[in-house]
Amino acid sequence: MTYPRNGGIDYEVYCSAVVAKSIRDVHQRAVQEGRGEAMVAAFRDVVEHLRRRAARLGEPLYRLPALRIEVRHALFRPIAVQFGVCEDRPLVFIKSVTLLSLPGL
Repeated sequence: MTYPRNGGIDYEVYCSAVVAKSIRDVHQRAVQEGRGEAMVAAFRDVVEHLRRRAARLGEPLYRLPALRIEVRHALFRPIAVQFGVCEDRPLVFIKSVTLLSLPGL
């Protein structure tokens, strides 16, 4: 289910402590590769898009019917994000953030 944006409800975005640590690790690797600022900017964009239109962002991967969650993924260079969107309430759970390889590698 999607929630209306105009005067509607924004999604709440969450991640576990394990995922938060993984995001910090991805950032550290991006810094080592000279892509730290790009990674932070992309992650901020991801979170903003998730807040506003999570159910339409990226591509669907699969559903968790018992939890009523659709798992999706999206690319925001230089990162890829997997997230779950609750079908009953405006909730998003970030599942993973991955640093994409450098072009040409």
